[in-house]
Amino acid sequence: MVYDFSIVNPPADIAAQLGIAEDDFAYHIVRVRQADEKPIVIEYTYMPLELIPGLKKKDLYGSLYRFIREQCGLKISSFHRTIRAVAATEEEAERLDTKPGSPLLELTQIGFLDSGAAFEYSTSRNVGDRFELHNVTLA
Repeated sequence: MVYDFSIVNPPADIAAQLGIAEDDFAYHIVRVRQADEKPIVIEYTYMPLELIPGLKKKDLYGSLYRFIREQCGLKISSFHRTIRAVAATEEEAERLDTKPGSPLLELTQIGFLDSGAAFEYSTSRNVGDRFELHNVTLA
């Protein structure tokens, strides 16, 4: 379910993370993803309009990363993530079919292309009892 798909000037801190000016434009996307017809995560995403041209609302119901690779011809290189526990707000609880204050696992990430440009700043809040994080670290 897509709750917001708009073009905005991102907040100053997010613009800085994306390496763009405060008056540059970015997509702002808020969507809930499901597994087995249950909502598991709400995502808040900013993507620089200049880097990801032609994104349409219909593209948000599939893989954004596939769109970036296949439609934009870009190579995704890495993600820098921060993970913490947070409490669900009333709005998040309603959209995620849980209770306000329920534990959510928050992942904030910045995605980078092979050019070194940041293409995504996103925060995802995952329902604690419906989400497992699997991670592989190469040394």
